[in-house]
Amino acid sequence: TAAWPAIREGRHTLIAAPTGSGKTLAAFYAVINDLLVRGLEGRLTAQTCVVYVSPLKALSNDIHRNLEAPLAGIQDELARQGLPPVAITAAVRTGDTPNSERQQMLRHPPHILVTTPESLYVLLTSAGGRAMLKGVERVIVDEIHAVVGDKRGSHLALSLERLAALTEQPLQRIGLSATQKPIDLVARFLVGTQG
Repeated sequence: TAAWPAIREGRHTLIAAPTGSGKTLAAFYAVINDLLVRGLEGRLTAQTCVVYVSPLKALSNDIHRNLEAPLAGIQDELARQGLPPVAITAAVRTGDTPNSERQQMLRHPPHILVTTPESLYVLLTSAGGRAMLKGVERVIVDEIHAVVGDKRGSHLALSLERLAALTEQPLQRIGLSATQKPIDLVARFLVGTQG
């Protein structure tokens, strides 16, 4: 929860905490709260607002499943309080995503897109993908230590810069990892030319 004020203020944020301590949930809850408030105020548009990048495809699918339960819980609580439903959508886009689902995402962009570094690159190279990503406000990079200092990390750093250049407003970057040594190097990787 210590990261929530920084995330709410739109600052680049690097969350360093032990495995299993709730880093991912902390980042997601902060951004989901923002989407929920916008939805209740009638300001939530049908566009992708958050990109969650995980270097592990299986982890991406786990996160998608983990998102469904909190989002369903939010709907239940809204109904319990007599408030209108707010449909916050999430989708996974990896190399294994069937073409029909990819096309559906382009036609109806999810509010939260869960993807891998490689699939983010592919999206940034297509006209449809760029159109879907231009409204992104936040990018969450999980397990950031796993890509810092290798070719995959260089590739992701380039994609993050391309995403930042594409978005209609400044891109907030949120990094998550239990292992961040040296932490200043990881922070520089996260913010790129934005720092």
